[in-house]
Amino acid sequence: MHYIQHRSFLVPAIIITVWLLQGCNGCNHTKTTPPVRDSVTAEIIKSTPKDTLKNWAEQRLIQWKGWIDSSMAGSFGTDSLERTTVDTLGSIDTTSMEVARFEQFRQFFVYSPDSSRVIDMVSYGNFLHQGTHGKVVLESGEPDTEVALVNVQTKKRERILFTGPSTIIKQAVWVDDHTILIAGGTYNENNQLQPVIWKYDTNTHLLENWESDHL
Repeated sequence: MHYIQHRSFLVPAIIITVWLLQGCNGCNHTKTTPPVRDSVTAEIIKSTPKDTLKNWAEQRLIQWKGWIDSSMAGSFGTDSLERTTVDTLGSIDTTSMEVARFEQFRQFFVYSPDSSRVIDMVSYGNFLHQGTHGKVVLESGEPDTEVALVNVQTKKRERILFTGPSTIIKQAVWVDDHTILIAGGTYNENNQLQPVIWKYDTNTHLLENWESDHL
C-alpha cells in the first residue's frame, strides 16, 4: 500500500521534469545566434581630411561662409575645396610685439582655447580710432594682410601668412590648441572670387592651402 502511494507521487514528478526539459530544449532550438560581422563590415569608416575640413568650414567659419555665399550668389559648396599645397614653415619671421600695441588691439585678437596664444590678423598696417558713441573702430591702412601668432605671456610674434591686395582674409578660428583655420578669398584676373582656406598646425608648422576646384 505504501509502495503504491510512493509511485503515485513519483509519476507526476517525472512528467513535470520531462515537460520542463522539453521546454528548455525548445528554447535552445529557437534561439537565434547573432550574425558574425566580418572585418570589412565591422571596420569604422574614418573621415578624410577633405570631410574634416568641410565640416569645420560649415560649423566654425560661419562669417566667412556667409560672405562667400553672398559674394558668389550661393554657387559655392564646401565640398568643392581641394588641398592644393602643403608647406612647412621652416624659418618663421619672428618679432617681439610691444605690450602697449598688444593691449591696443587685444579686443580684435582670436584667443586659443587655452588662452596662451592669439591670432593677430589686424595689427599689421591698420589703425584704430574712436567711432560713434566712443566705440573703437578698426580701420584698414595697408592693402596687404598679415596673419601672425602672438604668445600672450612673452609677446613673441610669429608671422604665418602674408597676402597681397587681391586676397581678403575674412575670418580665423582655432579648432583646438594647435590647429588654426584662416579663411578668405582671392580675386583672379577676371575679378572672380576664389574661396580659400589655410589650415595651420602650430606643432608641425605645416600650412595647408585649400581652394575650390571650380569657380
